[in-house]
Amino acid sequence: MTVQRAPRLLRIPRIGTVRPTRRHLFYFPAGLIGFEHLKRYIIVSIPQQEPLRWLVAVDEPTIGFPVMLPWHIVPSYELPPEFNDPTTYVPLVIITLASDPTQLVANLKAPVVLNLKEQTGQQLIVPGDRYSATHPIVQVQQASQG
Repeated sequence: MTVQRAPRLLRIPRIGTVRPTRRHLFYFPAGLIGFEHLKRYIIVSIPQQEPLRWLVAVDEPTIGFPVMLPWHIVPSYELPPEFNDPTTYVPLVIITLASDPTQLVANLKAPVVLNLKEQTGQQLIVPGDRYSATHPIVQVQQASQG
């Protein structure tokens, strides 16, 4: 499986124009849950937003997911044993708004796992009930109404 070349420039709404490199391009054979038709993604880092990164669909750059390493949220986070080689696999969890719009949550149940050696990715469903798809991470401050 070979990864296609990264586009020279990619215009991403709310982020701007980025010049992706091959090492930031990942092919997802099965896509992501709900986005099975999108196979190529890039990882975009914005220094002011660290540790948050963006997983952006190359073929539809209006589709992007805020992601971060799960250990920023749960230091003892563990993947299934077959993904425990840190030189090969890097897990990322998708961050979303909860049903309460003042709450950000992390999907620890279905991490995105990048294979650095093959430049591929997949979304796992971690077995058991140890992790939640809506793990609270932060309260969003609402602007006071004046």
